[in-house]
Amino acid sequence: MQQVEPIIAKLRLADLDDYEPLKKFLPNPNIKLSHIAFASLLLSILCTLLGIAPRVVTGLVGALIPSFQAINKYQTTGEVYTCLPYFIIFSTYLTFQGWIMWIFSFIPCFNTMCLLFVLALHHPDVQLSNQIWNLLQKVL
Repeated sequence: MQQVEPIIAKLRLADLDDYEPLKKFLPNPNIKLSHIAFASLLLSILCTLLGIAPRVVTGLVGALIPSFQAINKYQTTGEVYTCLPYFIIFSTYLTFQGWIMWIFSFIPCFNTMCLLFVLALHHPDVQLSNQIWNLLQKVL
């Protein structure tokens, strides 16, 4: 577990340990929510590499984590619009995901690249969704 802690800190998953609404579902104090999220992330990457339900895994990772963060942000500060660009771009991606997968299916590990794209959309250090949103506002 000590080897995993720096990775969890780098991915900022340790913030999930302080998320009050989910603490009631983990009655054992030895189990941390950040460890569950990290294991889920590893499992989803493994499933994606193996080709097991990549669309489902990408959809779950792309929808659940930001949804929990958006709910938490809304409960603490009342802000809604900071997550809006992410969900607009993510829903557009999900709408065209079938076509994207069909067109680029010849690229090896394309499912993993899609998962990394979805993670980069919402990751606090990258915030790709805000960059795409700003670019679209300049173009349109």
